[in-house]
Amino acid sequence: SFRNGLGQGHSAGAKQTAKCAKWQSQKTKAMPWLRFGQERPSDEKTITGDLGGCHNNRSFDGMREASWPETPGGMQSGKVKVTDATKEGKKATEFCKKGSRIEVLAPSQRWREAQVVRVGGGVARVHYSGYDAQFDEEVPLDDGRLRPWGQLRGEKLAERKEGFQLQIDAGCCPGCGVRLQCTDKMALGYIPRNKFVQEEAEDPSKPLNAEDEVALLLKEDNAQERNTFAVPSRSSQKFFKVVANVYLDIRKEPDVNAERTGESLVFGEQFQVDEVLLSADARNYFRLADGRGWVFDRGMVRGAMTQLIAPTTNGLSEIKKAQNEARKPVCMRCWGLWQYNDCDDVLRPAYGGAGSQQAASDELTAEAFEDLLNNTLAPVQEACIFAVVDVFDFGPSFKLLQYLADQVSKKPKIRVRIIANKIDLLPKDINRPRLRGWVAREAQLAGLSRVKIMDVFPMSCHSGEGIRPVSKLLEQNNTFEEHYVVGAANAGKSSFLNRLTLRKRRGIGRVTAEDQSGFVVSVLPGTTLRPITMKFDQGNTKVIDMPGLLVPGSMAERLTLEDLKEIIPQKKEAVRLTFHMDEGRSLLLGALARLDFVQGRPFQFTVCVSEKVKIHRTRIDKAARICQEWAGEELTPPLSSKRLFSQLLPFQPQRFELTGNGWDEACMDIVFPGLGWVAITGCGDCVVEAHAPEGVEVMSREPLLPHEAKWTGVKYRGFPG
Repeated sequence: SFRNGLGQGHSAGAKQTAKCAKWQSQKTKAMPWLRFGQERPSDEKTITGDLGGCHNNRSFDGMREASWPETPGGMQSGKVKVTDATKEGKKATEFCKKGSRIEVLAPSQRWREAQVVRVGGGVARVHYSGYDAQFDEEVPLDDGRLRPWGQLRGEKLAERKEGFQLQIDAGCCPGCGVRLQCTDKMALGYIPRNKFVQEEAEDPSKPLNAEDEVALLLKEDNAQERNTFAVPSRSSQKFFKVVANVYLDIRKEPDVNAERTGESLVFGEQFQVDEVLLSADARNYFRLADGRGWVFDRGMVRGAMTQLIAPTTNGLSEIKKAQNEARKPVCMRCWGLWQYNDCDDVLRPAYGGAGSQQAASDELTAEAFEDLLNNTLAPVQEACIFAVVDVFDFGPSFKLLQYLADQVSKKPKIRVRIIANKIDLLPKDINRPRLRGWVAREAQLAGLSRVKIMDVFPMSCHSGEGIRPVSKLLEQNNTFEEHYVVGAANAGKSSFLNRLTLRKRRGIGRVTAEDQSGFVVSVLPGTTLRPITMKFDQGNTKVIDMPGLLVPGSMAERLTLEDLKEIIPQKKEAVRLTFHMDEGRSLLLGALARLDFVQGRPFQFTVCVSEKVKIHRTRIDKAARICQEWAGEELTPPLSSKRLFSQLLPFQPQRFELTGNGWDEACMDIVFPGLGWVAITGCGDCVVEAHAPEGVEVMSREPLLPHEAKWTGVKYRGFPG
């Protein structure tokens, strides 16, 4: 019954029909929205022999005129019934294996997570997670009480995500917290006039009705109503049309090989459905609302699998439109950081670095950020402070801990917990208890004497590792009513909150715009400009994201945004290389800093920097000339030019005298804030001299990775790398 009409003696109408069929096949491949539901790979065995399912039009003569269908009389206006046959009939024997995790409907009629202990004789013995072995139960495989693991956890995560509500003053940017305005493009909070919505001022003398009273109570409780919108779904799409140039036969049953009714749908004809069946043969079957039978959405046309029908409306466009309307407007600065990870220099906090002709505005200075933190934390007498520290760039974080020590010294009811972020940049086999002890000792040296090792939580906000112990703190019955998240600029506070509140916010190419709902994340120090509050309903507590403390003395103050992307590791752990150094040698870290070995017996220098920083070993008397000649080319960063390097000059020297602890353990770390550090390993006394741009405070500390020199040694071959 396959009438193609394309045999000998092609007519003009037949040629035009063939062109339409070819164009439609290409169109369905180029436009994924034409495919109803998720596209699944087809099985050649199931599609062979279904050529009778559709007929190519011989010509356009006799084609029924397409028209928008009206709802038949007596037809309910509810949603379409959707049945997923691909998930029906999945036997428990497929996922119930010894040792596998599953979900079991317990005798309390609640789904619980469990582990399969034994399978045999048609029953599975399961052990409920979190319960004693005396509650183990034998469940028949065909009892319907077993299902694959994961659904229960997904429901809990969705419920937890809904429990966090953003609380921000009306008219403020939800990304950085500043007041929105549409007058000055070079000022904070600018938003185009067509996006700016000015809320009307409330009249206090006007009597309140019931709705206004509820809104006022929500405002007094610092709560906000969520933006809700209805998006098109599979069950809400009822009107479809034939998009392939074929005669589509109507079946009596939802099967491609079922008996035909004798009627067909033609190209462009629109119809209404009342039930959708997602079949296991990679097709979706639709039952016509007028009771004529079933049709399907995919079939073989001229040897190619082709989309036959599609919704009359583009559901994807409607979803994007509804989400864009519901999303709160953000300022242009946040939009640039979200989409391009870049912003204008004049909007960069405390920016007075190389290549800049303008100083930071009064709102973006380090003093303004510190005053904002002081005014926010001064009245707080009882709360928990999450101090987010960067274990890779710990220099600015140490000064933050000193600042917190002064703030909480006379407040015994404030508890400080330290989030040791960016552990993914350290070796994977690092000893976690030793790392926690090292961070706790540094906190005590900074003045936080009440911080113990149990108050340190190693974490990677990039991968989510270590977030669960912190999230459980918010769910405790005796938790604090307020949790403040503070840290040095660019330590990862907003990334930590995104993980904690199950939000997403990454730049272009990482997370689609429709899924971005979290706090601003970028390499720019000082991204968050005002406190932003999230209320957690399950724990009856609030989490406040505070602006980062702009710590002076960091390399980030002297570099452009492009160079910051080079010195801050983004995707993988930092480079760790050990060089054999003799007296009179110098180690160049790009063209940004160098470490000279002035005096002493041979030592080993272990460098921990970003993978994009070029390292070069040379003689001390040649170091300055090589930096000048190779800057921006063989030695990067800086990336721009030698002119940018000249703006970093002069380099300020700082001398360190130290005594080695032997070849098995480093004796000291020489830290270049914002760039990395160099661990010194060896025997005897030695003198080193660190050179960095003016304003960068090079310091020494207890070694973070004291044993790396054993297995990170390299043979230098004479050129930067």
